[in-house]
Amino acid sequence: MQKSLFADKYINDKATLHSIVSNFQDYTDILGNPERNIIKKIPYKSGFITVKSFKKPHLINKIVYRYFRKSKAQRSFEHGQKLLELGVLNPEPIAYIENSDILGITSSYYLSGYIPYDFTTREIYEQPDVYECIKAYARFSYYVHTQGIYIKDNTPGNTLIVRKDNGYDMYLVDLNRMGFHKELSFNTKMKSLSNNIKAQPYLDLFIEEYALVSGYPVEKIKSTIVFHQKEFDQKSKSKAQLKKTIKKIFS
Repeated sequence: MQKSLFADKYINDKATLHSIVSNFQDYTDILGNPERNIIKKIPYKSGFITVKSFKKPHLINKIVYRYFRKSKAQRSFEHGQKLLELGVLNPEPIAYIENSDILGITSSYYLSGYIPYDFTTREIYEQPDVYECIKAYARFSYYVHTQGIYIKDNTPGNTLIVRKDNGYDMYLVDLNRMGFHKELSFNTKMKSLSNNIKAQPYLDLFIEEYALVSGYPVEKIKSTIVFHQKEFDQKSKSKAQLKKTIKKIFS
């Protein structure tokens, strides 16, 4: 069984886009790290699109994503449309396609536009205009927060940055893990910022710019971000230790 939804603009292209997904394995231009999900840049009309194939879910998630919760592909598509409504850039949402059997989801795909970006926030420290980039990213983060958007997976590779004559355009990607609210608490905002800009003196610069546009005290921002950074690092170490212990037991 198959389920799909296309943006209005692409309704007449359904057959072509379904064919691309059906032949996904034949395309070879892979973007990013294909360790979990696989993202490919695929020729389409006079340009390109990106197609994200989500990792095959284990048995429980197969059932959950089919009967109880929206799949990652569906959430990505819906979140992408919602972000555009709120004035937050992301690659144009085109469609999502799910395949399933009687148990649940067997495969799912998210189709979106292709953005020829200059760098991500992961490479921001290497840029000649790093200071201006950091400040622009702080202002972008503040705007995202004013729209009630909580990015749960706000990691350095999930913001694409394009240089413009008058500044920068910033695009969110990896959209399935986010929430939309009327308003975010201060603590939630800081938690969403804690796993991105970490290196000094850039963190201090980021905090100062965020304080300037938000009105929050610099020290309050800094202490809360540092708290969440330490919390995240501790959780990461605990997970790594647990995996190591399990591997040792079953090896």
